[in-house]
Amino acid sequence: MADSMTSSEAFFEAGLEKAVSQDCLRELESLPTEEDLDKTLSYSPRHIARMKKLFAGEARREFTHRSFIAVRKTATAVAVVLVILFGLLMLSPNVRAVVVNTIVEWFETFTRFQSPHAEETAFDTSWRPAYMPEGFMEIVVLEDVEGEVVNIIYRSESKRISLVYASAYASLSVDNEELYFEEKLIDGVRYFTFEAESENKGNRLLWERNGIRFYLTSTIALDELFLVAQSISLP
Repeated sequence: MADSMTSSEAFFEAGLEKAVSQDCLRELESLPTEEDLDKTLSYSPRHIARMKKLFAGEARREFTHRSFIAVRKTATAVAVVLVILFGLLMLSPNVRAVVVNTIVEWFETFTRFQSPHAEETAFDTSWRPAYMPEGFMEIVVLEDVEGEVVNIIYRSESKRISLVYASAYASLSVDNEELYFEEKLIDGVRYFTFEAESENKGNRLLWERNGIRFYLTSTIALDELFLVAQSISLP
């Protein structure tokens, strides 16, 4: 009896499922087509305008998103190229001399210079300028071999020139009171000039080459000090 009931129920379920499916198909077939809907339905101009606005906004957002991704990829590529170019430029000694990290600290009465990443160069106490203004003679040489510092004094009848050079790792302070500061780049070398506003103050010229910092002071013109500076040759 149980088996007979189960078979009857299964038969009933199958018939019901088939009937529902056929009914759904008839309902779908009775629905109007898209062409029929276009003929029977009409939208107000306001509705059409709003829909166009929504579609246009969505298109703009999609375009902006794609543009942002493209710009980000381009920026990344440019950054990589710049890093490579910078690395290639650093192979040039002149460019490397400009990029050397010279720390300049300004205080009320003096300016301090230091280069913690300077190049290493064998220190030589015999370095001298090939040019010296007429009438100047070397009279004093103070050497600190262990500290790698040399101070040379040149004198004429009425003026004097002081030349100091030392490792760029060491800090050097320059009096900046009543002096006009200017920075110049000549042949890949950065020169820091302090020009006196009065005759009582001496002019100052400071620069760094091959890990050595040079410092010239004198009451003679800065143009003459530049000639002295550029005449010092290093290996």
